[in-house]
Amino acid sequence: MTVVVALSVIIGLGLLGFGSGLRTPSPPLDVVWASWQRPADPQRAAQTPRTGVDRLAVDAARYLAEGRLANHARAQVLREALAVTDVEAALFASRLVVIVGVCALAPISLWFVLQVLGAPLPLGPVVLLGCVAPPIGVAIAVASLLGRARERRRHVRIVLGSFVDLVVLSLAGGVGIDGAMHAASQVTPDWAARRMATALRTARDGGTPPWDALASLGTELGVPELVELATTVQLAGTEGARIRQALMARGASIRRHEQAEAESAANAMTERLFIPGTLLLLGFLLFIGYPAVQRILGGF
Repeated sequence: MTVVVALSVIIGLGLLGFGSGLRTPSPPLDVVWASWQRPADPQRAAQTPRTGVDRLAVDAARYLAEGRLANHARAQVLREALAVTDVEAALFASRLVVIVGVCALAPISLWFVLQVLGAPLPLGPVVLLGCVAPPIGVAIAVASLLGRARERRRHVRIVLGSFVDLVVLSLAGGVGIDGAMHAASQVTPDWAARRMATALRTARDGGTPPWDALASLGTELGVPELVELATTVQLAGTEGARIRQALMARGASIRRHEQAEAESAANAMTERLFIPGTLLLLGFLLFIGYPAVQRILGGF
């Protein structure tokens, strides 16, 4: 009984501390008055952490971008996945913080509820589950993010193939390379086309070559085909290469790559479908053969 009371007090204090950290702190009066006297800065307001979880998430995102692991390969993969899925690093870090907190507190809370209801559980497995669940939850969240990133990169490659075809058609009509790329990026309201249009528009307004914008976007999203397209356009813009033939070859290469990837995914799905059929056949054989085997064994 003493152990239960002590653990209840510890859990209660922990929940109170967690709740107090989540509460929004009241700003001082001078800060509120100063905010009224100057125009609002939405970007600064969006970046200002308001709760304990937000502050911890901002610190985690800053460490991912500027810490010792910023140049690590896995950190780079995570940043590319966040960029291609349009998820802010602070928002994803706050999700991870919430997942860790829930996975760590849920087993202890369940154990406490069962203790109160008179159905006690051993404390050792509960503590072990509380230590193992947070890493598993974080791994599932990161794996889900990487899976969405793979799907969106595949979508970018599909849009890129259509983009190259439209650029070739515009070049055949006598439009320059810059105008052809801008026109092709504005044909569809798709998010991938909008990203390319925004990058090209920013490069045009800043006096930067369009191939540099496409290369930067491909590096940010982790799409090597976009970087290769930028290299092809750069050769045409600086070395005078035959741009239409080069772009037609690049578009055909992108489509062949997508076709091969689709066929590989279909073959993998077909192979996975053999597993339930095999299990069903084994179950049917066991169901049919069990009476005969039982009778044979009973005869001895």
